[in-house]
Amino acid sequence: MKKIYLFFVFCLFFSTVSAETISCPGNKQIDQLIDKGTALNNEGGNKEALKLFQKANDLAKAIGCEKGELNATRSIMMFYFNTYDYKKALEISNRARELAMSQKDYETLSSLCSRRGASYDELGLYDESLKEHEAAAEYMKLIAEPDKRHYQASLVYYNMTPYYQDRSNEKVLYYLKKSREEVLKINNNSKDIPLEKKIDMLVSINMNLGIHYRDRNNKGRNVKLSEFHFMEALKQFDLVKGDVLPNTKIDLYQALQEFYQMKKDYKKAIEYGENMLILEKSNSMPYNRRVGYMVLAKSYLGIGDHATSQKYLDLFSKLNDSINSAEKDAVEAPVKKIISETKSNGEKKIKGIAVISFVIIALIISGMLIYRRRNHKIIHKKYEELIAKIQHENENSKVKPEAEKNNESNGVKSSITITDETLKMLLFKLEKFEASKKYLRQDLSLTWMANSLSTNTKYLSEVIKNNKNHNFTSYINELRINYIIRMLYENPVYREYKIASLAEECGYATPRVFVNAFKQQTGVTPSYFVEQLKVAVNV
Repeated sequence: MKKIYLFFVFCLFFSTVSAETISCPGNKQIDQLIDKGTALNNEGGNKEALKLFQKANDLAKAIGCEKGELNATRSIMMFYFNTYDYKKALEISNRARELAMSQKDYETLSSLCSRRGASYDELGLYDESLKEHEAAAEYMKLIAEPDKRHYQASLVYYNMTPYYQDRSNEKVLYYLKKSREEVLKINNNSKDIPLEKKIDMLVSINMNLGIHYRDRNNKGRNVKLSEFHFMEALKQFDLVKGDVLPNTKIDLYQALQEFYQMKKDYKKAIEYGENMLILEKSNSMPYNRRVGYMVLAKSYLGIGDHATSQKYLDLFSKLNDSINSAEKDAVEAPVKKIISETKSNGEKKIKGIAVISFVIIALIISGMLIYRRRNHKIIHKKYEELIAKIQHENENSKVKPEAEKNNESNGVKSSITITDETLKMLLFKLEKFEASKKYLRQDLSLTWMANSLSTNTKYLSEVIKNNKNHNFTSYINELRINYIIRMLYENPVYREYKIASLAEECGYATPRVFVNAFKQQTGVTPSYFVEQLKVAVNV
């Protein structure tokens, strides 16, 4: 999902596919095919699952069983949704909606509209997305059984939160709370909604409330409330004799792992990360495993265990390469199929187009290569200057004569408005500030810093301008970028971090601001700097 932070929206839609009663009396095969297909799909057997859903659909049509056809059709729709073919999912959902309307199955209609809303959102059709979510809420109100209605209402509100993500933090919070209110209305002894299903929903809602309050980009960020909701999610596990969905527990452990790593409580981060990996072994969730490896690498580094940190970093790199390769194959497979089919229909035409395209592309590429070579020389020169500067600073920092230190103190620029004594005291405090690395705080501001140094913003700005040759923003940027450059140069682990993680590490709220500040100060992008460091190590 293209979101600021990850919502663990689980697909309960699939859990309702198998009818509680036989879809088609006299023919259990349809339900058996759907159940088997659902199980295969959960295990990653996508192609086999789709064949079984289609077989069930054909069989239901042949015997004129609309309920069986509806169950099979929405299973096919969910298959395409989960494989990111949102246009196909919407196309299939039209037939499912017709069947649900004819049967007055408002629960299914509500779920279908929620999923259609999510599909439109992924396609960037936001007006259509909102209409579908609103329709889901209207159909939900028509469900006769109270517990089913409350559960569906909770699910509808829950699925509306990703729509408002990046648009309104207030509405995200509003709908998560509404979702929680509805699920709490369900009777624990309900004959319609098993307790495990209710608890699973509660765990997911509390988990996402924890993520919401943890988010650095949320103006209402509250770490204490974040931890409270994470603990509430953990408590829910004790309320059921059976178990909630393994995926939900894995997601929660990963959220807790990231939360405690953010708090620098590395021991707890390691505990939840290791527990998550144990559960993941029997459930195969490679994306969770990938995040788990990276957070564990950071956490072990945080407690000074460099060997274990490197072990998890190596595991992360291997898995990341494997996932990227699999995703590439998944994208290339349909493309190759299209090319193959097109060749059989008109190979000569394709060759002619290919030749023309090749000539045009070759001309474009040759022009780009000339430009890139020139540009690369300029950028690489800046990189070399940056490395030389770091090495020079390292040499000077080993032995710094007392005379030089005295010269530095004597180089203080006097001020008309600030007394010499106050000026020297402020410069001393600035040195302490730089040594403490408080410039890495994301909430750092001129006012906060002035209060921290027991002065006012006017004096602080003047001292920074006259003695650091910067305004406040460029001064902080220089400190932050110099810090992350040194960490990248000295610690290979940092070279494996994503740009977003590097930005967070040195105090930037967004990767974009970090990249701009890095390039403005160094003349190169952080990605280029990291690539060149890796090349230098391998040479």
